[in-house]
Amino acid sequence: MQSKLQPRIFVVQIFIRHSKTMRNLIFSAFALSASLSTNVFAHTAPIKLNFLDEYIIPAELSVDGDKVGGLSSIEFVNGKYLMIADDYKKPRYFQARISIDGTEIKNTKISNITFEKSLPLMGNKSSKRVVDPESLIPAPKQNSIVWTSEGSVKYNKPPAIFMQSLAGDINQTQTTFTLPSMFNIGKNTGPRHNAVFEGVTLDMSGKGIWVSMEGALKQDGEEATLKHGSMVRISHFDFASKQMQEQFAYYVEPLVNRKGAKSDAFRTTGLVELLQISEYQFLTMERAYTSGLKDGGNNVSIYLIDTQDATNTSNLASLKNQSFKAAKKTLVLDLATITDKLGSKQIDNLEGLTFGPTLANGNRSLLMVADNNFNVHGPQLNQVLLFEVTD
Repeated sequence: MQSKLQPRIFVVQIFIRHSKTMRNLIFSAFALSASLSTNVFAHTAPIKLNFLDEYIIPAELSVDGDKVGGLSSIEFVNGKYLMIADDYKKPRYFQARISIDGTEIKNTKISNITFEKSLPLMGNKSSKRVVDPESLIPAPKQNSIVWTSEGSVKYNKPPAIFMQSLAGDINQTQTTFTLPSMFNIGKNTGPRHNAVFEGVTLDMSGKGIWVSMEGALKQDGEEATLKHGSMVRISHFDFASKQMQEQFAYYVEPLVNRKGAKSDAFRTTGLVELLQISEYQFLTMERAYTSGLKDGGNNVSIYLIDTQDATNTSNLASLKNQSFKAAKKTLVLDLATITDKLGSKQIDNLEGLTFGPTLANGNRSLLMVADNNFNVHGPQLNQVLLFEVTD
């Protein structure tokens, strides 16, 4: 996440007319040997994302007295969407409804988004920045949700993965997943501030989750620069033990050298979301930011990755000077290529990614959502983007 404010979540329902049976997505497999200095950038993905529409949620919108903003993830389940809000002062999520109208793809429009109610995320709020919610998914058959917190390395508050009641029952006991020691905060080891658990996705079995780091652990190497990227870890936890079972490495691209940016501009980049789509394949979202640019300074790319031959790094204390295979990356979409199609004419701070309902032609939809940081750093958008998925 670019910056932090308060944690929340939002649930959205999407209606699409004349839906047909969605086509299965079929992907080919890849693998790659990589070291920290190896760019694992590949070629053209066997799927495409066709832009359909943009919707901007009003910045002044609120529900149950809670301002809508900081939308850091989006998850479609049982006809509804869960959207977590990055609001550390009042951890919560919202229930909302999105209406998508149109019988042809070219006429499909997100005509309305209605936030219906606010629900709490649990967490100890007595200490400064104890929780910093970033991503959320429902846990199957358990009437529960799982959500991630980056904590606050700056204030020595550890990251966490929580499970709690779907309804936000504040009296229900909250379960915390057990994190291995590699995620402990240390001077030269552990996570960097604001670069911890940014993404989460349900595994294909429904028996666990994959959780992604936004940036590299200190012991794994340097942060990304304009000259080189960084290697981050994506970890699997099961619901039964609530412990890490396996892990693989993922290469994040270097910082973006934006035209017009000052030499001393603040720059950052990271892996902000992932979505498992088959046993070995995921879609990932990388978001880079450069300060001082009129268009907001965000660059976002979607990749298809394959982990079939990736090394299990769960027993590697450090990735430095190690021989291992990272996930293979294939570019699906650089969102800079669709900027001229947007009413806003800019890509904002996108952090959420989910498949949506089946469209009228039988293809699946995909939605993205942006975190506007509650506009504390200047004007940003509660941006929702709609795509059609084709192969």
